[in-house]
Amino acid sequence: MHSVGPPPKDPLTEPGPWNSVAVGYDEVVFGQIPELTEAAIELLSADKEDTVLDVATGPGTLAVRLAPRVHRVVAIDFAEAMLERLRLHVMQKHLHNLEVKLMDGQELEFDNGSFDSAISLFGVFLFDDRKRALEELFRVVVPGGRVLISSWATLEQNTLFSAGMQAVRATLPNLPRPSGPLPTQIPEKCVAELEAVGFEQVRTQLFKSSVKFASVDEYWRGFERAAAPLALLKQKVGDAEYADVCTRVLAELRTRLGQGEISLDCAALLTLGEVPQI
Repeated sequence: MHSVGPPPKDPLTEPGPWNSVAVGYDEVVFGQIPELTEAAIELLSADKEDTVLDVATGPGTLAVRLAPRVHRVVAIDFAEAMLERLRLHVMQKHLHNLEVKLMDGQELEFDNGSFDSAISLFGVFLFDDRKRALEELFRVVVPGGRVLISSWATLEQNTLFSAGMQAVRATLPNLPRPSGPLPTQIPEKCVAELEAVGFEQVRTQLFKSSVKFASVDEYWRGFERAAAPLALLKQKVGDAEYADVCTRVLAELRTRLGQGEISLDCAALLTLGEVPQI
């Protein structure tokens, strides 16, 4: 008899691709959509005396902005290069109440009820085992505390991301294509996943914004530097072929979007839940 092994692991759930784009991700994404970070912080509504956990913090896009408003932030990520970028922000901004730890968000190394609230800005939605990650957040947050998870809405609402990947797929038609919306792109499923592990008062909020670029070239330079899937593509095809792909993708983007200033949309689902009071 032939045994059936587990499906191949999604490489985006490993630290390697994120380590490879850490510098670009930090420089491009850190300040790109500040309104989104502010919306997440406002919805979490942490008090000034709270200790907050930030899971999959990356270069600290949210943690750095949250730290001055609360008692303490503990920011974790599994990609050491991302945390190196965060440590630079901590030093530059003298954030003495922001603690940085290398850690897997699916295996939190904290006692039960260690935090008043927790947040994951585009982290948990990519995890191999979202249920396990949500269970861990439920465990480490005090009764009555809040947990906020964000994920991107559908590609149709996110031309900021889909424009680049659609041009890549047009250039490389044999690349795998998504078969439909992910569970984390459907508000009802986001709510159901939090409720399944015990959260109450779960609700979603849709955030929408847009980002302007002086040209397609400016957009692609940033997208190419920050996108972990492109780091995987480069590793797969090699430097020379990857450079050729980028040239053809840029030509495709110019055809699709034109030569002048462009404005691209982004949309995110913010899902908030509360740990029940004892």
